[in-house]
Amino acid sequence: MNILKRTVALAMASIFLASGCAQLQNVPLARTAQGTERPAVQVGDNVVVTTRDGAKHKFQVTSVEADALRGERDRIAFADMQSLGVQKKGEMHFSKTALIVGAVVLGAVAVGAASSDGSGSGY
Repeated sequence: MNILKRTVALAMASIFLASGCAQLQNVPLARTAQGTERPAVQVGDNVVVTTRDGAKHKFQVTSVEADALRGERDRIAFADMQSLGVQKKGEMHFSKTALIVGAVVLGAVAVGAASSDGSGSGY
């Protein structure tokens, strides 16, 4: 039974570690007298922008202009941004991470079940 507990603990640790790569990173918006400085965003990054009017825009960045981020259908000026979340190009999306975590958990449970000899007293 001790092996099963370790397996479950390993699986839970894997879930927490893997879910960290799928999260949006909050990017600070530095305001100066000249306006808002260009944030650390690159073409190909996925962003979630909340504008000053409270609207949320989710898109993949197609270009970074001097004063705005542009997506396929969106153009949001830095000055209009209230908050900016960024998922860097090449990072895994949640669905891929969930699939990997599920496989790790399933494998860990299978290993734990296979390594238990079934002769435990249950205590």
